[in-house]
Amino acid sequence: MYYPIPSTLKEFEYIVDGFRSKTLPVKEWTHEAHLITGLWHVAELGYENALAEMRLNIPTYNESVGGMNTDNGGYHDTITVFWVWLLNEFWNRYSTRGKSFERVCNQFLQSKYSDRSNAFIFYTKEYLFTKEARLGLVEPDIQPLDFEKI
Repeated sequence: MYYPIPSTLKEFEYIVDGFRSKTLPVKEWTHEAHLITGLWHVAELGYENALAEMRLNIPTYNESVGGMNTDNGGYHDTITVFWVWLLNEFWNRYSTRGKSFERVCNQFLQSKYSDRSNAFIFYTKEYLFTKEARLGLVEPDIQPLDFEKI
């Protein structure tokens, strides 16, 4: 089933609140919902705290909707760190001059930076989908993270 990409502050709040309260239906926990939630955490908490919250809450959200976090499914640490890094870099560059969260979030969602394949600029698929990368942060095997390379 197709779900339109959220674009209003009300829709963004619905996703973030649902994630944080563990009430967001799993079918609505899309790639875009992950990005919206991550960007909200970066905007509200800063990079380090956002990363800590996402690392803690994605696995518990997964479990709350019946998912499991295993060596080959569920929460993926390296992918989480990658996206929080990318969202933070974007936020730091584009949230200037009084832009609202809604505006910056829409700008991100409509940009090349939201493309789900961006991690493969830095990681090979074979490496990114290893048990080690899922369970803990691994460094990129293609090139170091660099926002300008996306």
